Amino acid sequence: MRQLLCVCLVAGCWVDKRPPLASPQPLAAQPVRVAEPKRNSQLYALDEALADVLSGPLEHIGTGPWFGLFRINVCAYRNERVIVVNMYCTTREMKAFSIVVFSRERGRVVIYAEADQPISGLSRADYFTFKAESEPPPPREKLPPLSLAWQQAELAAWDEKRYHAYIPACYGGVELRKPQGGCLQPLDKHATAWKQRNQAFLDEPPDDWYRIIREMRARAPQHSKPVRP
Repeated sequence: MRQLLCVCLVAGCWVDKRPPLASPQPLAAQPVRVAEPKRNSQLYALDEALADVLSGPLEHIGTGPWFGLFRINVCAYRNERVIVVNMYCTTREMKAFSIVVFSRERGRVVIYAEADQPISGLSRADYFTFKAESEPPPPREKLPPLSLAWQQAELAAWDEKRYHAYIPACYGGVELRKPQGGCLQPLDKHATAWKQRNQAFLDEPPDDWYRIIREMRARAPQHSKPVRP
């Protein structure tokens, strides 16, 4: 599974013809910082990534196109630990939701959910696809290190190079309700440990997952941009 998001063709091309909904109100800033999560896995764990996203206020660093995603712009945010990208940053909510979390030290996590209705009003039991992947930081001989100082366009250019560098990843979850999972070489020896560490999240995600969905949806009407023809 080289590109978790590329399989989302239906989500990327879906057009909602319902009357526009009222824009949600942005969430109030969260002054309480989340403690540093326990790093008890070699690869970036899904709950660790969410804890990093919620560790401090998020600053919008740009909205724009993303390699492999068509007809939709992404919105990127950062705090002191990570950059998080809302892959479906649209004014009107879609039936798919995905975030990509970038950590300079831990690597990259992608989490993707899709259902028959807009995601923010649903729970895990309603998703027919819910999957994720973890990827270590790329070797310096392949790519320069990630910088949290980048704007969205710089991050997008770096991530396109990362994609073509074929960095191995571990992945799991369900796609169209069919289980999937494993690790690409040379990470195949981590397959069992990755599943043990992340399967509970994939079976029933914590409250942090739903909190991030709500926050990304609250921000999207303010930060989304129409795609140019």
